[in-house]
Amino acid sequence: MDKFTKLSDYISFNMNFKTSINLYLNLNKADKIKSYIPTKSSLSVMREYLKSVITNTEQASLLIGPYGKGKSHLFLVILAILSMTRDKENYKIIKELENIVDDGSDIGVDVRNLIEKVWNEPPMLPVLIQDIEGDLRQSFLYALNESLKRNGLEEIFPDTYYSYALKRIDEWKDEFPDTFNSFISELELRNMNISDFRVDLSSFSREALDVFMEIYPDITAGSSFNPMVNEDVLPIYKSISELLKEYHGYSGVYIVFDEFSKFLEGQEDGKVGGNMKFLQDICELASDSSNSKVYVTMIAHKSIKEYGKYISRDIINAFTG
Repeated sequence: MDKFTKLSDYISFNMNFKTSINLYLNLNKADKIKSYIPTKSSLSVMREYLKSVITNTEQASLLIGPYGKGKSHLFLVILAILSMTRDKENYKIIKELENIVDDGSDIGVDVRNLIEKVWNEPPMLPVLIQDIEGDLRQSFLYALNESLKRNGLEEIFPDTYYSYALKRIDEWKDEFPDTFNSFISELELRNMNISDFRVDLSSFSREALDVFMEIYPDITAGSSFNPMVNEDVLPIYKSISELLKEYHGYSGVYIVFDEFSKFLEGQEDGKVGGNMKFLQDICELASDSSNSKVYVTMIAHKSIKEYGKYISRDIINAFTG
């Protein structure tokens, strides 16, 4: 009698398949890059994105694909190529990646050559949009600040209303204890404490800044809080990209909005218009960038036209236009 054979004798699992990718947690992790399993469709997408960086075209894009298609892993690899420090250790990782994508096909060879071209260019600073609740401007400021900190560049982030508010609180604590105690009392009347309030300001919370500006005249003899700084997000991104290009060996900034679908589905009626207008402005900033590059890619599960349940037709038309 023949020996009974099991299915496992003929079929085995490819252990390169991993759990879902989190761009923020897995950014530039060697094991995640090496575990990438390319398909012809993903290589086609990668080719177009790498081409766009080399030719400085298509700076604002929307990547669409259903759940589980590997969009985040694809962009993890693209960001690694764009952003990893150009050193010997990372060069080895990139060479392994080139071998992974080059299957001998025309597209595999194309992608390999493009990876090599991009690697020979200065890196880009990756900015990952994570916090998608509330004011989108806050999320973009926070993400940029976090990216600069992660790369040891926090000193080039410009002063804002938020940083000046924190400095003023420190000044009251060190030099004007009566004013500082009055400030704490005002916070307590609003069921807030100083520790959490400082964290909120550090996270660019518009609500916290509004509270600070509301309290300020009550404890400073009626004066208004009006530091001479620009708190508009677009000039901040533009100036940071220029500083990175001129002084720090980068070619610019690459923004990735990985949870764009969740953002659209979670929009509140009172904020959707302003948030979508801001996104349009960011896309226009990217499209106008040339010397110091700004790129933005939003990753979604379906076309923006299919989000009519969450946002108005006027906004959809304006955004797609």
